[in-house]
Amino acid sequence: MTIAIAGCGPVGITILETLLESSKYQGQIVILTRTQNLRSTPLLNRTTQIKVDYNDVHSTTTQLEAHQVHTVICTFGVGSVEAFQAELDLIKACERSVVTRRFIPSEYSFPHEASPDIYPEGQYFIDVVKALKKANLEYTRIFVGTFMDYWGMPNTRTHIGYFGFGVEISSARALIPGDGNDVFTVTYSYDMARFIVGLLDLESWPETCHFSGDDITFNQILDQAQRLRGKKFDVTYVSVDRVKKNQVPPVPQSQEAYYDSEMVEWLTHYMSLALIHGEMELPRQGRMNTALPHIQPISISEFLTHAWSTTSSST
Repeated sequence: MTIAIAGCGPVGITILETLLESSKYQGQIVILTRTQNLRSTPLLNRTTQIKVDYNDVHSTTTQLEAHQVHTVICTFGVGSVEAFQAELDLIKACERSVVTRRFIPSEYSFPHEASPDIYPEGQYFIDVVKALKKANLEYTRIFVGTFMDYWGMPNTRTHIGYFGFGVEISSARALIPGDGNDVFTVTYSYDMARFIVGLLDLESWPETCHFSGDDITFNQILDQAQRLRGKKFDVTYVSVDRVKKNQVPPVPQSQEAYYDSEMVEWLTHYMSLALIHGEMELPRQGRMNTALPHIQPISISEFLTHAWSTTSSST
């Protein structure tokens, strides 16, 4: 069964690494890329890379059929209209392919369309789901909350780009939206990838898959981080009123952010609003962890301990 990963950014590479840990998928992975010059790395060289133009639906369909692609895992960065359109065009190609049966759309976070007043662009995700239903492809939307990785950098294995939010452990600073008691769901990126690999073996998929590593508050992260670092952090709480007025400055970034300063500000505002509205906590009932009991995700407490227990208070 050939698996295609569309896009090979941080999420795509993480899923690829995890797939290749299984002997089952050796020689069975295709990378769909828009890059003109194919990359050569030890990891990518274990796959078949295919240059595609998603605007050319017929050509993409031909490539899917030529490589007998059964399942497509889309990992586009979905921050632009162009990315959403590319995903919609890829869905059309999968629909036309006589061999492609399954599709995982690019999400891997929490549902963004729940509050259109917070994130109007959430309509794009709705459009993708409508396209999948129309295409009659078996699909599942992957929701894992926020990546746990952010609070382990730079001391943890990850491909996820750095973004400091709420509690910045490396610099011992915290700028927390609300009172710090809002609950949100977190999952380590490699556990997300293990869940996705496990899904490939299931005979059928629900339309939505909620996976989780843990549920946590910023006050709990702060408490453990201070104990692990052996020092008190410089802490500021931003009132709910200020959050609603878009008056939440980003926590000072301790390393070069993956995003530019404008995107860091926007993400801080959006995630702060989502947090105080309860959008960042996934529903407790119906999580798919129980369907894959052999996969035991790391808890936030264990993750933080691994990342910071050997870091002295003087650093």
